[in-house]
Parts: sequence; structure tokens; C-alpha cells
Amino acid sequence: MTGNSPTLLSGGRIWDGEALRPAALLIDGATIGRVIPAGEDLPDLPDASVVDLGGDVVFPGFVDAHAHPLIGGTEFAGAPVRDAGSVREAVRIVAEFAREHPELPWIVGEGFDLSIDPRGIYFAADLDSVVSDRPVALRSSDIHTMWANSRALRLAGITDRTPDPRDGVIERDGVGRPTGTLREWGAFMPLYRAIPRRPHTETAEALLRGLGRLSREGVSTAQDAWVELEDLEAYLIAARRGLPLRLNLAFRAEPGSWRSRLRDFAEARRAVEGLGFETFTARTVKFFADGIVEGGTAHVGEPYHGGSCCGLPAWDESELNAAAAAFDDLGFQLHIHAIGDAGVARALGAIEHAADANGDRDRRPVIAHAQLVNPPEIARLLAADVTVAVQPYWAKLDSVVRHLTNERLRGERELRQYPFRTLHDAGVRLASSSDYPITTPSVLDAMAVAMARDEHGDLSRSWLPEQRLGFRAIARAATAGSAYTQFADRRLGVIAEGAAADLAIVSGLPDAPAASELLSARVEATWFGGAPVFTRPESHRNPSNEENRVHR
Repeated sequence: MTGNSPTLLSGGRIWDGEALRPAALLIDGATIGRVIPAGEDLPDLPDASVVDLGGDVVFPGFVDAHAHPLIGGTEFAGAPVRDAGSVREAVRIVAEFAREHPELPWIVGEGFDLSIDPRGIYFAADLDSVVSDRPVALRSSDIHTMWANSRALRLAGITDRTPDPRDGVIERDGVGRPTGTLREWGAFMPLYRAIPRRPHTETAEALLRGLGRLSREGVSTAQDAWVELEDLEAYLIAARRGLPLRLNLAFRAEPGSWRSRLRDFAEARRAVEGLGFETFTARTVKFFADGIVEGGTAHVGEPYHGGSCCGLPAWDESELNAAAAAFDDLGFQLHIHAIGDAGVARALGAIEHAADANGDRDRRPVIAHAQLVNPPEIARLLAADVTVAVQPYWAKLDSVVRHLTNERLRGERELRQYPFRTLHDAGVRLASSSDYPITTPSVLDAMAVAMARDEHGDLSRSWLPEQRLGFRAIARAATAGSAYTQFADRRLGVIAEGAAADLAIVSGLPDAPAASELLSARVEATWFGGAPVFTRPESHRNPSNEENRVHR
């Protein structure tokens, strides 16, 4: 053994990639030294720290393949509109927050539920009625819609004379005036960039808060799926302070500026690499191929119900192909948001084009979401070795799906959403993710919804039950499947000799968990690099009794 004295975890079970089996683990520094099956004698190590698991399960540290920890951490600093159950309540929350914070030049908020208005349209006038002297900018929980008051629209330069963007929608009234609802990047980025930027130190603190929230759910590796280059310094500050998990950054490419910023992306990657932290990387570029079904901006092959529109491709097809090939040529991994069936097809086309242009290499491209997938695309996903980063917690009949999503789709397409089982059975690799803070960061809750297609784990209420996954499939997606997207499938997402000692210790699970049992289970501790970074306060499973240690 090397380094610090070893740690022996005994009296529990491990996830071995197939099932939960009784075993003990010997942790040697930052790696797993031995996996000791039940029935074998435990080693005699007088200097070892011993942790009695008391029957708990040890998973490899969960890998979140698509999350937004900075947004999650920033949410705490603004108006808490996520709590609103109606437009009226959201307006009241904004009014109270503005009254309590007269010093703030802008009132901002994150996470309001799109379904609080049955049409998904929000009006500046409602916000003006409570705050007219300061700009107000609120972002929806899906991050694809912003709601602004009149003053914010003016400061962003959004008027009745503003042309409609190609990659966004400015909702307008009958005479062409902006109503206050802005959809997608081309429409709301002028507003987003008009909001005064926080100091980098505050942004770094928000990032660490968001990462800490993921860590408490057993996550030891995360893909940050949207990083603006302007925020890079804050990420570097946070990394120097010490991250509670492994973090890979995906810098967002914009349709209008990507050519002029190729060098900037490469320099940003070098800045991250220059820190010399193996746990902090920037190997990925993020593209938005389309928007979301609820806003009518996901790119679909057939018109939405009641309209002639097929959504809003965020990129011209030839530009997306060219950008994908250019970033791929620089060695970046491609991570593409695609929700509609036509959006998925276009994302696949860009990945295929990059491979044709630049030749064979280990790319590991990712398509995130894939809410609608046409059957012909499944063979293309397999041929291009695309991992689909799914968000299991979305796959339930909640108010958003019931009132907005299904109203847009109506008919046969309603029955093809989130085709987890279809993709899995065809051999497509799935990676599980939270899209936090859009939905819960809880990996266990997400696994439960994947198995039940119901947020309460009730199989009798399953939404599209033929797409349910079994425990083995979703556990693999949350571990080894997601680790593959991080180019670390032999080191992360597995419990094996020589793998990283990143662990999630979970109580309350039988050997063959049902969805309802995953919902009642809880993460007792998260280990990162061979040491606990989180232990539930009442737990006795942390031999060092240190709850918030961080590692580079």
C-alpha cells in the first residue's frame, strides 16, 4: 500500500455492473486496491481505517452526463420564482424580492415553470405592475425562455423595430410590440448580456454551491453542459479553491461567431489544462441544434399541432456541419442538444460530417435529450458511436408534459417521447443526467422515474410504460455509460481494482430495488479520490468525520 493508511469498507454490497453483491472494498490512496467478494477472508491490516457499511450499497460515484451547476448555484441569489405555482404567484414573488432588495439594480430569477401559463406566454405588463423602475429578467426552468419587464427589454435594445432573429423567437402582440417572452438564444441573449455580470469571485462561489448540491447526491463527476467563455475565470478560481467532484467543461458555440472564436476556445482549454488538475478538464464544445417542444422551438419533422411550423433549427445545416468539423479538428468532443426528431437527425449529420472530414479517432460524441427519435436514426446513432445523454426525471406525465408538450405534439408523436427502452434494446449507449437545475439533481429519483415512468414510482400510473428501463440498465447509464462520455469508462463508473475510489454509499436498497425503493433510499456519503467529501450528518460511515473536504 502507498500513501495514507488504507481504508476497508466492509459489511455491505457493491454494484458490480450487473447486480448488487456482497463484497468489501480496500481503498488504497485515491484508487480501489482490492474488491473482496463475500466468503473471502478480509486482509489483516492493523493500520487500516475500517468502515462498517451496515448493509448499505456502494456504487461507483455517479457520473452526471449533462448538468448546469453554475445556474443551479446562481439560482439562490435571485427571486425564488421556481416556487411559483401561477403567473400571479410569480409576480408576487418578484414584488416581494424587489421590496426586500432595493439596492439591486436588476431583479433576476431562475427556474419558473413554463406550465404556470397554459400557453407558455408571459407578459412584461404583469411584471411592470409591480416593478417598473428597475429591469426584471426571469429565466424558465428549461433555460430556453426568458420573461422580461418593459425596462429590461429597452435596456436590451429589444423593441418593435428589432428584427426577428433566425435562431430565436420574440413573442409580439398584434401590432408587433414585444410582449415580454423571448425564446431561445437568438432572442434572449441581448437581454442576458445586458444583465450586469457578477464579479468572478461571486460566480465561483455560485459554481461551488451548485457542484456541492450534485456531490450530496453521490455525484463524483459532472459534465457542465454550457459554459460561456466570459465565465472561464470564475471556473479557474473555483478549481483553485478545490472542487468537490471531477468537472469537464463544454464551451458553447454560437452560430454567428464560432469562426472568429476558434482560437479563443483552444486558448480556454489550454488555460484549464495549465492548472494541472487531472480532475478539471475542458475537452468539449456544446451546440444547440434546436430548442424545446414546450416552446414550439424543437425542430420536428412534421408541423406542431394547430400550426404550420416545424420548430426552430438553431443553426443552418451547412454551418452546423462546418462548425462541428472545425471544433472536431481541434480535438474537441461534440456535445449537441437535440430534442426534436429533425433536430436529432441534423445533429447526427453534423457528427457524421466531422468524422468524414477529419478521419478516425476516439471522438465519443454525445447527443443530449433526444426526446423524439425516428427509427432510421437509431442505426446512425450506433454507427457513429453516439451516446445519448438522457434525463430520466423528465419521462413522466407532469404538468409541463400534460399542458404544454402534449398539446404541441398531439397524436402519434405523443407516444414516442423519451424512447429509453427502444434505444437501449437497439444497443444505443445511454448516459444518465439530471440537467440540474432544470430538474432534481437526485440520481436515485431519476433512476426511479426511468424504471416507473412516474415520479411516485407507481407502475400502475406509468406514462408510456413500454419505455421503462430495468434497474440494471439505468444503473449502468448512471455509472459506466456516463463515464464513457468522459473518456474514463475503465477508471470511473466501475468498482474494480485500480479504478478511482469515487464512491456513492446508499442506504435503503434491497438486492433487486423497485422504483419506489429507490425513491425512499438515500445517499449516506460521497467519496472522491479515496476520501469522503460528503457524509450525511447523522451517518457514522465516515471514518475521518470530515463532511466537506474537497480535492483537486
